[in-house]
Amino acid sequence: MNKKLTEEVKNYARKVGADLVGIAPVERFKNAPLKMSPEGLMPEGKSVIVVGIHHLDCAVELGGFPTPHDMGPYITQSSAMNPILDNISFKIGRFLEDKGYKTMPVAVTNMWRYRPYKDLDVSFAPDLAHRYAAVAAGLGEIGWSGLFLSPEFGPRQRITSIITEAELVPDPMYSGERLCDRCMECVKHCPTDAFRKEVKKINKIEIGGKIFEFPDTNKWRCAWAENFGLNLSLPIPEKIDEKVILENLEKYGRKGGEEGMCLKYCMVPRKRYYQLDFTDAPRRKKEIKKGKKELEKEVLDIIKKEFIDVVAFSSVEKFKNSVQFHPQFHLPDAKTVISIGIKVENNTPELISSVKRRLDLTAFKIAHLLDISGYSSITSPNIPHLSVGQKLTGKIENYYFSTILTNAELSDIKYNQSIKRKKLGKEDIRKFCISEGADIVGFFTEKRYENFIKNLRNFLPEKYIEVLDTGPIHGPFIPELKEKPVRVKRLKDYLREGKSVIAIGLHFPDACLDNAKITPAETVGPYAYAQYETVFLLRDIGLNVVKFLEKYGYKATLTESITSFYSAVKNSRGYIPDMRTGNFEAFLSGAGYIGDNGVLITEKFGQRQRFIFVITDAEFSDDPLYKGKNYCENCSHPCVKSCPTEAIKNSKIEIKIEGKNFSFPEIDYFACDWAKRYCLAGKEGPSYYGVDTDIPLPENKRKEKLIENLRKVKWGVQKLHLNICEECIRSCPFKGKR
Repeated sequence: MNKKLTEEVKNYARKVGADLVGIAPVERFKNAPLKMSPEGLMPEGKSVIVVGIHHLDCAVELGGFPTPHDMGPYITQSSAMNPILDNISFKIGRFLEDKGYKTMPVAVTNMWRYRPYKDLDVSFAPDLAHRYAAVAAGLGEIGWSGLFLSPEFGPRQRITSIITEAELVPDPMYSGERLCDRCMECVKHCPTDAFRKEVKKINKIEIGGKIFEFPDTNKWRCAWAENFGLNLSLPIPEKIDEKVILENLEKYGRKGGEEGMCLKYCMVPRKRYYQLDFTDAPRRKKEIKKGKKELEKEVLDIIKKEFIDVVAFSSVEKFKNSVQFHPQFHLPDAKTVISIGIKVENNTPELISSVKRRLDLTAFKIAHLLDISGYSSITSPNIPHLSVGQKLTGKIENYYFSTILTNAELSDIKYNQSIKRKKLGKEDIRKFCISEGADIVGFFTEKRYENFIKNLRNFLPEKYIEVLDTGPIHGPFIPELKEKPVRVKRLKDYLREGKSVIAIGLHFPDACLDNAKITPAETVGPYAYAQYETVFLLRDIGLNVVKFLEKYGYKATLTESITSFYSAVKNSRGYIPDMRTGNFEAFLSGAGYIGDNGVLITEKFGQRQRFIFVITDAEFSDDPLYKGKNYCENCSHPCVKSCPTEAIKNSKIEIKIEGKNFSFPEIDYFACDWAKRYCLAGKEGPSYYGVDTDIPLPENKRKEKLIENLRKVKWGVQKLHLNICEECIRSCPFKGKR
């Protein structure tokens, strides 16, 4: 066992935001179904790292009122906690991989198989059950509700896991006082009566030599509102399954999600107390750990680290006569209002998305700091963030805001990010990008781009066919056809003064791809997670680069594709840009060459990275075009052979740029989308979720055939959480040279 590495991992996990960290040996998962186990996901695995972050206490206590659908501040679970946990998991995966250990981070949520799959006779099966992993890592117990309970926070944490071949020192199983005293508040408050109706048996689950007992509930009943958004005021059927869910969704539609009442009304005995003028739910006892000055400094440290442009602290008295905002309506004991804002100029969809995500995550981090330090704190979508921000900061045009409320009495403070005009060189930018987490950084000029797109226009299609799903998120696909002309964009379409482009690449963990589909778990979940998480982290890095340039007087914006010609791939997080997105731009930065499947290949990472691009008015010179080895030349081309729709053609397109000859593969975009975007080739992903969509590509490739097949597939509730792992990428033998 590696004690030094174990401490390094735990310290790193806390550094990147974890409140709880534990280590479990894979042997403690011996009773898990193989397809839901560390062994099934990554047979080389020896240890499982489990990390958790604490729910804001007041978000749980005040959310879900007056009905469970009224989530209010509890929405931070999906808007902030899940993304932060995914960030932590990915970073730990990369941390260990960089040290030479194969490591697989697992998505925090949503990668479920709703239906039983082969020998896995389980509904709502995740790739790995994090609540059991947390018990195996010695962090706590399973309560009667089936929720994981920790001695520090009761059920108020979100959990995720990372599997690694590193032999880490396991934590002992939890052996403290009993965390569930069978108060049965979870049973009393369950709006679908899931702990009494349709209970198959009482589970007796052994983990690490300890037995945990709790009801084996019908997950379809539990998920009535939380997963499927059905109105809790409807008559709840006596028996619920997928058919019943779909029938009710068709008849009544979605009301919206809910805060789980089993979570809200649970607290471990030692931490439980009641304050009925605040909430009828139990509150969590905590003590004040930090004073005013220390908190103010730490909040400002977060602001600077997250590139927030403006922040203002104010007493709630400032809103005494407000007609728009009453802080105590949102947090009964509120004493201080904190507003944070980011200015957006030269916007793109990616930039706006990144700014909104940054505000959500930063507001949570500030509220979390206050909560962990012993104070009441929330951030909530019900707060009129824009009007609060404008009132406190005086900033109006081009600003986005978020708000934090707390009962900590803080000073009135205003902070504005200042502009310091300074000439930045390429190495300044490259160094900054690497410090923010980038693996690859390259540069090219407007001139190089303009010369290249003269060639590009010759082999792109004139029109691109796109079929949108206008149906419900669960159930049938209701197609809407859109045909749009293909127009190659220029730098000035994004930034009028654009002169240079910074290409930023991020490598995702190898195990997420290497183990997709072929290990006993037969899952694409970890790969799909790595794909969306890389997209989000690149946007985070890209936003930081934009704000860094703005700080020194430059203009900048970001995009995932300058040409604007790219497709999408189906993922639990929606449709994300496919792996060919930005391949031409990354090639122009000198990062690598375009492989025979159309995906950029780098010497170091092979195809295992994605890119984002910052366009700026700063003038940087071109990096040299790729001069390394072409690893596709002597390859047997499994990428071409494995494509279920034969989308990769044998023909090549030759272009000459700056005196050098390059060739790109010809891609049949309709055929490729059939598989990866519309999920009509089962082996790309749907078959691994028990969805029968193995439909051969028709010879005539007509859009009418595409629409016809999208209509007739029985997608069911799995439609939302289908994920793709492209065979042309999975089968590539070149993994990079590291």
